[in-house]
Order: sequence, then C-alpha cells, then structure tokens
Amino acid sequence: MNDRQATIVDVAKRAQVSVATVSRVLSGGSASLAARKKVEAAAQELGYRQQPSARKAEKGADRTLALVISDLTNPYYAALCAGAEEAARKAGWSLLVCQTALNGFMADTIAERVNSLPVRGAVLVGSAVEWGTAEEIRSRLNTIGGRMPMVTIGPRVDGVNCVNITSDLSLSVRKSIAHLVALGHRRISFIGGSGGIRSSSARRRAYYEEMERLSLAADRDPGTDAGFTPQAGESSVNRLLSSLPREAWPTAIIAINDLVALGALRQLQRMGLSVPEDMVLIGCDNQFFTPYLNPPLTTVDLHPYDHGVSAIEELVGALNGGGAAYSQIRECSLIVRESCGALLGVRSF
Repeated sequence: MNDRQATIVDVAKRAQVSVATVSRVLSGGSASLAARKKVEAAAQELGYRQQPSARKAEKGADRTLALVISDLTNPYYAALCAGAEEAARKAGWSLLVCQTALNGFMADTIAERVNSLPVRGAVLVGSAVEWGTAEEIRSRLNTIGGRMPMVTIGPRVDGVNCVNITSDLSLSVRKSIAHLVALGHRRISFIGGSGGIRSSSARRRAYYEEMERLSLAADRDPGTDAGFTPQAGESSVNRLLSSLPREAWPTAIIAINDLVALGALRQLQRMGLSVPEDMVLIGCDNQFFTPYLNPPLTTVDLHPYDHGVSAIEELVGALNGGGAAYSQIRECSLIVRESCGALLGVRSF
C-alpha cells in the first residue's frame, strides 16, 4: 500500500465485494460465510485496522442513515428531506439529518463530520457534492465512501464509487427557453445562482448555450454570484434593468429558483411593471408557494421529494448487498401558470 493506511475501499476491491459488505462484516453484521472469509482475508493481507472512532460509530449505528443536506429553510431541500425520511421509515431505518451551509465555509470538514456519525450509510446533497473543484469533491466523497456506502444527489463526479442521482439541469433551462420563444420572446435574461455551486453553473452554462444555438443575444450580466434568496431576485432585477435603456430590457426572466423568482416578482411590481403583461417570469423547483403568488408562477419541477425517496431506496439496497455504482439522470417538468403569459397567447416584441 506504499505506506498508505488501507481503507475499507481497498479491502472491498481486494475481496471483490461491495463496500457495504465489508462494512457489515467488520461491524459484526449479517453476511454469508464466503463473503466473511473473503473480507477477513483481504483485511489481513492489507493490514487493515479499523479505527476506534469507526468501531464506536458502527456500534451505535444500528439501523440509522445520515442525510447530509444544505439549508433546510429552502423548500427544495425540505421536500427532499421529507421524501428521504418517508422512505427510511418505510424501510425500517432511522434518518439522522446533518445540515451544512451551501457554500465553502464548512466543506473541508464535511467528510470528518460524516465519518464521526453513528450511521451505516449516507445520502449527500448540497455543498458536500456541489462546492469545490472536482478533485476536492472527489477526495471528500471517497473519504466518506471509505467507511460507508453512500448516495449522492447532484452533478456527478467521476472517480467516486456510489450511486448518483441528478436532474437534467440543461433540460430544465432548455424547456423554459423553448416555452418563452414559442410565446414570441427573444430577449430573455437569467438571474440568480452562484458560480461556486456546480448545479448553478451548469444551468447558467445551459442558458448561454441554448441562446447561442437559437441565435439569440444572451444576457451577459456579471452578477453570477447573486445567490439563491428572494433578496437575490430583488437585487438582480434592479441591477439588470437599471443598467439597460428601456428599449433593451428583456421581455422575459428565468430565475435560478423559485425563491429568486419571488424576489424578482416583488421588485418588478415595485418598479410599476405588470407580470406577465410587461415582463414574464419563470422560476425553478415548483415550491409549495408558487401556485399562490399573484400571478401564479410558471416553474420547473425537479421532483426533489422523489429524489429523496430514490436515494434512500438505493442506499438501503447497497447495505443489503445489492446495487452498483451508476448515475441516474432524472427528467424535469415545466409547470405552466400565469406568470409566463401563456394565457396572453403569442405576442410580438
């Protein structure tokens, strides 16, 4: 091992079994006699020594899983958590929720925190899989995967041995743009997000690519780190419209999420603009409040509740000895309501 301490991943590779199987054998869980012999032999050959903290965690884990998530005040993450909790309960497992900031403030300590938890497996979403370079994220996830099976929700990182669930982020933007173009719009802006978050960068990149493909002028607003809050929506609209002459204003705005769209709607109305008559608006996430806005918000549903359910089902499957590393790319749904101006029909701008 070149003086490097062997990990549970090394043992799994040598024994040609899953990480979940190694975890069960080393923690005294159920496993076939053949699998147990393979794991014990591989561990002995590699000189693997389980750390005291890991043994303590395994002993207290029993039937507990971790959900490492960002910002439970965001309804997207709350819906995902609800799905995960429901699936865990039905499968006879408890769910321990660990919240991390959706930025780099705590990213370096995520692996250490997760590995200290008394859990048998983990679902990771948010900054754990979104913040940092590909190499930093890969190192973080492999450190966690060295002790327990895991499932990630977010853009896939190559070189990580786990099930990954992600939305088709490019499609979410293309559907919004296609809908607006069909209604006659040609000047379409994209607001909100952060360049440090991989899914945010992917959606903004899809916006530029699709606008270029359609030979439309993309908004090159430098405010790519506006954020994901209603305040970000207010400031983005104010900055965008104040920087352009009235005749160059966009006729349509796509927001990174529904919270940003909420702030954008308020700012547009504060400026005396009517939605959708003067400017139309599309959000993303189909959060619970979107049908109740005035006007109701057109949005893209990424189905976070279903992601939470699927992640727990995949994790439980891995703990039961099944499953292999692969990536699920889920489609999204455009939910058409009044804010996009569909009821006004096709217009000329």
